[in-house]
Amino acid sequence: MQSTHPHVNSISDLATGNGNDATPFSQQSVVLTKQAYIELTWKANYWQAQHAQSVEREAALTAKVASLEATVRDLTQRLYGTKSEKSSGPDDADDPKPSRARPRGQQPGSKGHGRSERSALLVVPEVHALSPAQSCCPACGKAFAPFPGAEESTIIEVQVQAHLRRIQRQRYQKTCRCPQVAGLVTAPPAPRVIPKSPLGVSLWTTVLLDKYLYGRPPYRLCEQRKHHG
Repeated sequence: MQSTHPHVNSISDLATGNGNDATPFSQQSVVLTKQAYIELTWKANYWQAQHAQSVEREAALTAKVASLEATVRDLTQRLYGTKSEKSSGPDDADDPKPSRARPRGQQPGSKGHGRSERSALLVVPEVHALSPAQSCCPACGKAFAPFPGAEESTIIEVQVQAHLRRIQRQRYQKTCRCPQVAGLVTAPPAPRVIPKSPLGVSLWTTVLLDKYLYGRPPYRLCEQRKHHG
């Protein structure tokens, strides 16, 4: 219910002032019921809360869009940009550049790092001499005279070959008369994949690796079987 009361103009004048900046409705009063006032207050609070939530969502979306745009710029720079971040600006243009770029790697005349120490490896000496045809002058045929010393060089090699394990099982003789113990006691045999087989564990490991890992046929095992008959 709304009603206008012209007789309360003096009260509105005291509240809003009777100056030149007064609005057209400043001289009018509205009377509402308690229920209408509660409904208007509730709706005002509701729409204010909705507006605040919308502002928060907009701020979150704006921040997300800015982050995605920064990611796109970074990826674009990585894909299409230059490899070096250093660019020639106005300050760098005046700097004198060297006529020749410094070569990469160890510089000539600088101290080297030295070679790795391999004193723990077994040294197998090999003497390489000239054949009788090469140890004489190819022009006159006169033989060369031996010269003291030799020119040495080192080559690292790895050689893996099959070998026979000669197993000697110690035997013992009992000094008691217990019937449950044999007269001679022998040390237990070495572990094998197949009992009484001459093939060791390392050979079976090589066969399995050749067959299932490298895809090669186990020729070594066939040769061992033919050899042992």
